[in-house]
Amino acid sequence: MVNLLSNARVVRVERTVEDVSWLMGRLTAVLDGTTRSVLVPVGGDEMPPAVVTDLETRAARDLDDVRLIVRTSGSTTGHGRLVGLSAAQLTASIGATDDRIGGPGTWVLALPPHHIAGLQVVARSVLAGTTPQVLTGSFDPESLAAGVDHALSRDPHGRVHVSLVPTQLVDALASPRCLEALAQCTSVLVGGAAAGPELLSRARQAGIGVRVTYGMSETCGGCVYDGLPLEGVRVEIDQEHRVRLGGPMVMSGYLDADLGIGERDGTRWLTTSDLGHLDAGALVIDGRADDVIVTGGLKVNASEVAQAVRDTGMVSRAAVLGLDDERWGQLVTAVVVPSPSWTSAPQLREAVASRLPRSHAPRMVVTAEDVPMLASGKVDRIGLRELAERARDEGRAWSRD
Repeated sequence: MVNLLSNARVVRVERTVEDVSWLMGRLTAVLDGTTRSVLVPVGGDEMPPAVVTDLETRAARDLDDVRLIVRTSGSTTGHGRLVGLSAAQLTASIGATDDRIGGPGTWVLALPPHHIAGLQVVARSVLAGTTPQVLTGSFDPESLAAGVDHALSRDPHGRVHVSLVPTQLVDALASPRCLEALAQCTSVLVGGAAAGPELLSRARQAGIGVRVTYGMSETCGGCVYDGLPLEGVRVEIDQEHRVRLGGPMVMSGYLDADLGIGERDGTRWLTTSDLGHLDAGALVIDGRADDVIVTGGLKVNASEVAQAVRDTGMVSRAAVLGLDDERWGQLVTAVVVPSPSWTSAPQLREAVASRLPRSHAPRMVVTAEDVPMLASGKVDRIGLRELAERARDEGRAWSRD
């Protein structure tokens, strides 16, 4: 192991006006090529000294063009990858995004700026020559509505964009004022986690210009919008049904362990951990490769079951995982937040069994006040497993033999 990060600058960046202003200055230098330092933004519970130690311990290579290191959430392993991004990759992503969403405008920042989705809101603002409207403090629909109103009053063309995760959109739809504000936005990007069709339908019926984005830190954020790749992006499905992405916004590589990319015909390619298929040329994500539950010798897609659980209307939040079980190998387990239509766990199982094969329906159901989430908007899979195992061990989970 070698120390390759003498020019790395680990900086804590929160969603405050002061921090975002500083970040804009640093990203300006990154994007115009006037700095060779490498920005490593951190936030939340992360402390810069600990991150520096982590980088020094795990960095295995130096990539000359890297100017930004984004640490992935590592929601499954608890130990995210070190993603190396260049100025050219960020610029390619921003240009392709602007082309798809109706041109540059004023952004409302409702996401953590140390994660790629929030950071790109700031970077897009830099290239657009605008200042993002920063939502400080905890997210709530009223502050989002006020932020959109302020952004609309500042943008000379009335072109305002917002990037949200699905849980934020759920909360926003419960506020009439927020609905009205979001309907005035040029685009409302929704990504970071799967957004159910009912949620999207409600938003669109309210006149909100929702665009579902698919991408990751390794592709500078969203690179497929509403199933269709942005300009310059190529999508393939390999023999194992994994999604492969190619294009100018694909990362330079991981700085830890394997490089993580390949090259063909002058294009960088990334093989993702997501399973998918193409439907009339549009990409459909079927779940993650590590979301497959093997129960009784059968393979069950956890994402598919979670969507079926949500479609019952009996829950407001849901996530599905496999818990180790002596008889079944893994037990299909649903962690749910009951909605006002909730009746009982057995009836939830029966409702899911009417939509999917009975072998896919949850054999264990845990009710909770909330589903553990990461700041990036993804399910905290480590926290989810701990919650489910604790409920099972304490006898608070419903189960069917």
